[in-house]
Amino acid sequence: MPNISQIKRQRMLEFLQTLREEHKDDDSVLIALGEIESELNAKKYGLVWEQHEEAVDVQMRTHIPVFTEDADREINAVPGGAYNFLLEGDNLHSLRLLDKTHRGRIDLIYIDPPYNTGGKDFVYNDAFVDKTDTFAHSKWLSFMSERLRIARLLLSDKGSIFISIDDNEQAPLKMLCDEIFGEECFVADIAWQRAYSPRNDSKGISNEKEHILVYSRLEGWSPKKLPRTEKMNSKYKNPDNDVALWRTSDAFAPSAATHQGMVYAIQHPFTGKMIYPYNGACWPLRQSDMLAAMQEWGEYELKDLDDAAERAAVCGIPTEDVREGVMGIVLVKPIEEARVYAQEVYDRGRWPRFFFTNKGKGGIARKTYLDNTDGRVVTNLWPFEETGHTDEAKKEIKAIFDNQKVFDTPKPIRLLERIIHIASDDDSSILDFFAGSGTTGHAVMRYNASHEGSHRRFILCTNNEGGICEDVTYKRVLNAVNGYGREPGILTNLKYYRTDFVSKDEEYLSDALMEHIAEMIQLEHGVKLDGQNYIMVLDDDEADALAAHWSDYPNVKALYVSKNVLFTTKQNTLFRDVEIYIIPDYYFNFELREVGETW
Repeated sequence: MPNISQIKRQRMLEFLQTLREEHKDDDSVLIALGEIESELNAKKYGLVWEQHEEAVDVQMRTHIPVFTEDADREINAVPGGAYNFLLEGDNLHSLRLLDKTHRGRIDLIYIDPPYNTGGKDFVYNDAFVDKTDTFAHSKWLSFMSERLRIARLLLSDKGSIFISIDDNEQAPLKMLCDEIFGEECFVADIAWQRAYSPRNDSKGISNEKEHILVYSRLEGWSPKKLPRTEKMNSKYKNPDNDVALWRTSDAFAPSAATHQGMVYAIQHPFTGKMIYPYNGACWPLRQSDMLAAMQEWGEYELKDLDDAAERAAVCGIPTEDVREGVMGIVLVKPIEEARVYAQEVYDRGRWPRFFFTNKGKGGIARKTYLDNTDGRVVTNLWPFEETGHTDEAKKEIKAIFDNQKVFDTPKPIRLLERIIHIASDDDSSILDFFAGSGTTGHAVMRYNASHEGSHRRFILCTNNEGGICEDVTYKRVLNAVNGYGREPGILTNLKYYRTDFVSKDEEYLSDALMEHIAEMIQLEHGVKLDGQNYIMVLDDDEADALAAHWSDYPNVKALYVSKNVLFTTKQNTLFRDVEIYIIPDYYFNFELREVGETW
């Protein structure tokens, strides 16, 4: 069938060429025609929208974003411990700076962006985008695209991103993520059951779920398994007084035709009948291993049964194509003697791994021990019983803030705890750049407290519209540290940064940026430059002073040194047992790096 779009495009391109010949001396026309041609030849499949520029982008043409610490809001509940960070300001500015400190270092990103429903949930250039805005979807996609492209750069090779969204923007967001992260890195569209009961006042079909789109940094990523439930474990019994709980499993494996050497008969020690795998199946172990397993029921040997027809039927192939020379596993002694011994084994208990059902008279089965199971597989359906619901989240927020309503659409802690469990490691850095009420940070704290060895760290980004960063996000972390209601305090450390700006026209630009280097060092390394354990050295005079009083610093763990500082031989000897980090040039770079670019 003809490609109609291609035919139309070719016709228009030919017409453009005619116009070029007619206006070959008019540069302005030729430039315009070139732009039209580029548009005609642009990508024709995928997500297309009207690109919009944000005021925050315009601002960065003339100003460089930096962080300034609010020291009064520091939380230091674990002296000497690693720090988490709360970054106040437009998250695009924060992401630009995080690209300098955390590119390729974030294992998990969770975001709950504005859903762009037409209500007062999405602000673009300081104005709410409502249902009358004819470019509502394009503005939202432009807004999300910029942030997601940086987010991808931040993910480590084992990293993944989870994005909450509802039906309103799910389809365009899925296509946008396919383009940014790659279709091959799409993991799942999880249905989270957000409501525990359908709404009676809803029109049409009651909506009980939201989407969580999951993408990985690299193809082939898999989540960790979930803990087993009591219901799952209740299927494991111990009817034979074995050393551990077990359940009955299929004794066979698939792919008989391609594993013909594992298709043969085994003689039943109670009935004497020959047991073959069912059609299409084979024994799960090599014949020598199956022979050893059956020896636990009595004496067995290999014997040619001349049963090509039976084995061919199991494999689903003609008899002449079945593999030759495959022998059966048969009893050595007459069935009457073999049955007596097998009955003794059965009555004694602790039956062999391959056993016979129905008091020994039934078919063959295999034991699967509870101790050998490693959890349950994650599915794309997350019921509220396991991950919480919106009412639960609202009750959590009210409890944290002494029954005040401070945030309309929080997520439940249990939802974030599941994501943390399946998508991060004990030492992972976790980012939420639409932090809102701070559920992600709270969930990381609670997860660390309840899982020995977990030292996960979080970075939260949010603006301070309506005081949300100061009065909600920060306050939630603080209340979680201090404890609230019946919830005990969870000790953690936090630094609070605000986005600031340095003009590119600053006469002494490098010096102006240097004033914010401490924040970058602390953010990148998760530490506090306290002048005792972690020390910044910016010039030779500071290096000399440090060396002269080195005995006054017995607990130094790391030095962060300007590249312009040259240690003397004596200083190198003094500092040899301390980690030394050179302050990198990329702290002073003004633009976002492209994919694959190094500093």
